[in-house]
Amino acid sequence: MNALTLLHLTFVGPDKETATVEFGPKLTVIYGASNTGKSFIAEAIDYMLGAAKLKEISEASGYTRILLGLRLAGGKVITLVRAPGANKIDVYNEDLRVLTAQRPNATLGTVHKPTSEGNISRYLLKIVGGEGRRIRTNASGKLRTLSLRDLAHLCVVHEDRMASPRSPVLASGQKTSETAEKSVFRFLLSGEDEADNPAGLSEVDKKIGKGKIALLDQLILDAQTSLTIEANESQLREQLTRLETSLANASATTGELVSQRSTVVARNRALEAQSAQMGQHTDEAQTLLARFGLLRKQYESDLARLQMVEEAGNILGYFRTETCVFCGAAVEHQQPGHNLDETSQLQAAVVAEIRKTNELHADLVITIEDLEAQLTTLDTEHTILRREVTELDRELANLDERLAPQHADVRELIAVRSQIQGELAIHAQIQRLMDTKDRLSNISPVPPPIRTDGVSASDLVEFERLIQRELSAWKIGGENRINYEVPTAELSVDDRKRSGEGKGVRSILHAALTAALARWCADRDMPHLGFVVLDSPVVTFRQPEDNDDDVFLSADVVDHFYRDLASNFPCQVVVIENKTPPADINDYARVYPFRVDGSRRPGLFPVSRDSTKTS
Repeated sequence: MNALTLLHLTFVGPDKETATVEFGPKLTVIYGASNTGKSFIAEAIDYMLGAAKLKEISEASGYTRILLGLRLAGGKVITLVRAPGANKIDVYNEDLRVLTAQRPNATLGTVHKPTSEGNISRYLLKIVGGEGRRIRTNASGKLRTLSLRDLAHLCVVHEDRMASPRSPVLASGQKTSETAEKSVFRFLLSGEDEADNPAGLSEVDKKIGKGKIALLDQLILDAQTSLTIEANESQLREQLTRLETSLANASATTGELVSQRSTVVARNRALEAQSAQMGQHTDEAQTLLARFGLLRKQYESDLARLQMVEEAGNILGYFRTETCVFCGAAVEHQQPGHNLDETSQLQAAVVAEIRKTNELHADLVITIEDLEAQLTTLDTEHTILRREVTELDRELANLDERLAPQHADVRELIAVRSQIQGELAIHAQIQRLMDTKDRLSNISPVPPPIRTDGVSASDLVEFERLIQRELSAWKIGGENRINYEVPTAELSVDDRKRSGEGKGVRSILHAALTAALARWCADRDMPHLGFVVLDSPVVTFRQPEDNDDDVFLSADVVDHFYRDLASNFPCQVVVIENKTPPADINDYARVYPFRVDGSRRPGLFPVSRDSTKTS
């Protein structure tokens, strides 16, 4: 078998400490506490084999490239390099473990394209001997070429799939993909491509309805190709429900902050209006003060002139009985009371004018003092208002700072919701197309369904014996009689269906089938990646005689599980578990304990130098 061997998985980035895991030639065990990056290793390996997405975790922030070192069957070493979120993979013909600026030997796409060699799928399939092999995609006999993802699903088993009730053969969980997945399994057991054309069909049968059915098949295939999320319809609906709940909570929090902000803005506007009104009153008062100041000066000027007239009259004799200052007549020539009338009238007029001007001046002074008091009050109130406005501005800035991440979270949730709704719409479209196709099939004499999952009886019996061999070697209790139902891809042990068992039994049976398939391909030189990655295969398994649902394997069974994979298994194995493996595991396996007593590593990623939080 032209197998691949995992050498290392390395994360690099500018100014980041390298995070790497080197894999042993036979068995690698990674165990330890939760949230330390164990399952992320399996997901990253799958991502480097062309998976569409890799989930984002905070510990991986700043790492710009993922490097997967592989040794080929002939001893040549290559390194696959991919950036998070990228749809291209660079290939270097060397063991690369650092960030580099040198040009790669090849740059490949991540999506399988049978018409182009520029993708990682055809590149690696050519190495393991699977390029150009054909599988069937529907009951009408439509064919496509084998892709790397068809093999990766059967070699890298994630934790959620390990214990899933659905068959290990049906990796995607999508009804529309079942035919292709069964065809891949049939190919790996038999080594035979699917036939070009269905047998036993007349030319008339081939022509009737062929155009419509072919068009529907193409539309269904196009719709399936446009799917970007690796989840079935029920999983998408569960994600959508969780998203709606998160969006409602985020919207409620945002709405509360927006309401508080609106209240503050309204108060701020009211204070600004009041401040503007005070400013207007202040301007009016200052204008009046300026005018009254001029009038006051005028009054004071008038009083000064009147006092001068009064003083001049006394000095010049206007108010004494002598020669008339008005007509020049001597006293003896004056009529009786002549001077008295003139002087008394002038004096009276001057005194009256002084008294009147003093009264007006006094009233004006009172008015000016009142205006000045009003200005002082307005200035004090305006200062208080401005201080309150400043405080409200600070409150607004604080609310805006709190709202910014809330708005970002809501936008992100809405974007993800839109993506999931789009995926669900595509699933609905696929179902409508398939319903239309079924109606056409019922009324049109189209070719009869082709058996896409047929496996020879001898191959099937031998494969079932291999699964039984794995369970027996691991000292799993019972007779371990295995039955694989070809039409449903259901696996049963001792007449009990896997789908009806608990998580622990489902996990160990999934691991046994995966190991048996790898052993089958190795023994018969069938296309296979040459390694398997098992995430949590034995963590929740219990023996049939145990009463509790969640008890762990006995130390004896766990010990045989690891020892068999290390000594009697023809392929490389990576096991990821939470529980501690046998004490002597270091004697025969490469072991990575993450954040456990005595371990040197906190997890896949080193602890950030500027943070006290562990990865």
